Amino acid sequence: MSVPAIKTATKRAIQQIGGIDAAVTICRVGRSQLSDYGNRNSPQCAPVDVAVDLDSCAQEPLILAAMAAAEGFRLVPVKFSGTGHIPKELAKFSKFSSEVLQEGIESLEDGQIDVSEARAILEHLGSSRLAMDRLEHALHKIVADNKPQIVSSQSGAA
Repeated sequence: MSVPAIKTATKRAIQQIGGIDAAVTICRVGRSQLSDYGNRNSPQCAPVDVAVDLDSCAQEPLILAAMAAAEGFRLVPVKFSGTGHIPKELAKFSKFSSEVLQEGIESLEDGQIDVSEARAILEHLGSSRLAMDRLEHALHKIVADNKPQIVSSQSGAA
């Protein structure tokens, strides 16, 4: 990933917020600056403080993840909200992992994986990785607390 991926992530964050007019209300720059940050023909990228504001409002680290990937890193959440309900987390992980596999299998039908197919697989991998991280967090919490998580039908697990 590189500058184009950062620009795409910026555009996605702005879209998730509700467009440029909504984004202007939560960061220190104006419409034209935000437009430039998402424009592949402009050399400007969102500065970190603006990226943090946009990502926070989008409730997802879209831009910061693209910036990390451009440097060869990926973001890993430090904390998750809630305790993580194991059956729900397993179901999410299963769903997202299945989507990765399905996208990969469909991409192989013509004997090659092109750029758009690779991007689609990577997008599904991100969701799968986040679900796996949430599941891992929930399991580590059980170990750290040294007590089981009750997952009976009375607790809404099934």
